[in-house]
Amino acid sequence: MYLFFLTLKTPNGILSLVIMLYIMILTIIYRGLMKKNRTVAILLCFVPLIIALAHLGIYGINVFSNFTYLYAESMVSLILLIPANKKVFTAIQSVSVYMATLILCLLFLVDFIGNAKIHNYSRYSYTESFTRFLDTMQKEYCLNSWKKMDYDALKSEYMPLVEEAEKSSDEVLYAKIISEITYRYYDSHVSVYFEDIDFDIAVEDRMAGNDYGFSMVKLSDGSVIAVLVESDLQKEDICLTDSECHLDKYGIHDGTEIVAWDGEDINEFIDRTECVCSGFEFPVKENEDIYRPIFAAGRGGETVKVTFVDDKGDVQTADIPKIGNYSNRLSTMDYLMSSYGATRKYNNMDACMLDEKYGYLRISSEIYDSLKDNIASVRHGYYPEMTELYAEKIEGLKSQGMEYLVIDIRNNGGGYDCCAGALASLFTNEKRHLVSFGLEDEKGYHVKEKLYIYPDGRYKDLPVTVLVNDSCMSAGDGMAKYLADCENVTLMGITASSGVNQNNGGCFYLTDNISVNYPIFLSLAEDGRPLIDTDFTRENRIPLDVRIPMTKDAALAMFSPENVISEGRFDYEVEYALKYLDEKEVE
Repeated sequence: MYLFFLTLKTPNGILSLVIMLYIMILTIIYRGLMKKNRTVAILLCFVPLIIALAHLGIYGINVFSNFTYLYAESMVSLILLIPANKKVFTAIQSVSVYMATLILCLLFLVDFIGNAKIHNYSRYSYTESFTRFLDTMQKEYCLNSWKKMDYDALKSEYMPLVEEAEKSSDEVLYAKIISEITYRYYDSHVSVYFEDIDFDIAVEDRMAGNDYGFSMVKLSDGSVIAVLVESDLQKEDICLTDSECHLDKYGIHDGTEIVAWDGEDINEFIDRTECVCSGFEFPVKENEDIYRPIFAAGRGGETVKVTFVDDKGDVQTADIPKIGNYSNRLSTMDYLMSSYGATRKYNNMDACMLDEKYGYLRISSEIYDSLKDNIASVRHGYYPEMTELYAEKIEGLKSQGMEYLVIDIRNNGGGYDCCAGALASLFTNEKRHLVSFGLEDEKGYHVKEKLYIYPDGRYKDLPVTVLVNDSCMSAGDGMAKYLADCENVTLMGITASSGVNQNNGGCFYLTDNISVNYPIFLSLAEDGRPLIDTDFTRENRIPLDVRIPMTKDAALAMFSPENVISEGRFDYEVEYALKYLDEKEVE
């Protein structure tokens, strides 16, 4: 309810309320005005529409979709222009106007919680839109103090590059700059989007680096190996580049240990590699550390000097030429790291048995029914209908003999925390804090509203393993936390969850192709600090109970040619979870 109240206080929220009140008052006096001055009465019906057109002129056509309900609301008064001579028709017409205005106003306000502050700077030059973008972020981004953002440093570092992009009319360079800046917020909710797919590809190509025919991963023992080697892929008629690649002639293949890059120790080189590319954000430092070798494999010039250990155990060095752009191999590595396509079920809340005693529940988002989800939020997180839906899934698995449950929330894009709380309630007998909403001023953070997990506890003794990864974010991060707080739950993954939970609501349009979303409403923990989000240290606040190790066998299976093309991909994390549960059972 507090977020709804904050939305009401925005200029567009106030405008929607004013239009609603105007139309309702006009409806009351319209018949009398028609008798006195027909022309004035008719003109007054067009006032909301004129306001809407002026609003559209101010914001621009590229943000039209954000205000669809508002613009529809502004047209409701035109219903009064339909002739209604009989009293019964007049009454129906008036009631219709009242109801339509009220419903559209409420729909706009509820929908606008996620878009409460929209700024269209696409009409300005790059330097002007860039300055306005950072100035507005300094005022509105809800985690500025928590992250210790230094806007003067950002302007000083990037303004010369923006000026260069403006001088050369290079929109792709400008997009690259914005992508680098959003990366430095270390917040997956501060994200850049590109309207055109070809433009998106051009930006990724500009940022990904050079392709030398392979990628790299660091194993849990600290060694670094080559994976997704092009010559190995081509043996299976798979190509991630249009160029020929013959790394096998140097002795490099999947599993080859890499020890140096352009003469620098490989671990030192990896440690100073930043994972900067459009579409990637790493709030949690330990997650970025796992991705650094993948990004490092694309860093270098026309050739790169690779030092490796050959099959005889001898150290060799080879000058490897670039064969193209690294973007395709980078995307494939991310796809395989995130286990896209490997999950047993794709739809939200799908469930199945993995074998005779292991059940599997897939949760891809915390969204069930937007109206009911919002009502549950208003009811301070109380969502018995959602709890029963989860219970039906679990009971269905138990009826098939399930003794252990694997809940897969990898690649979970978020939604409503109350949906996450509804599941967690099944595993606890205690009423617990879910999330608070509030504000920050010069005296610190202040809680204005609290939501709770309402205990059910019917499955509190069921052994549960929850799988997460870096693409589990927002309310998905919330789901990870709320489940991990239950005593019967083990949280595991190769990477931890993303580490974000604040509420989106801000959006910039910087050009016709570039937009940036950002959070403006605070989600707070029970102690009044920001919930889940990493601070300036980037330390993970939802630690894994079990870190799934990256062994050489696992890496070779995950990034094998077969896994690139197979529909039923090898899912190492699920296999590890089952092995872990087997071993726990023996104990």
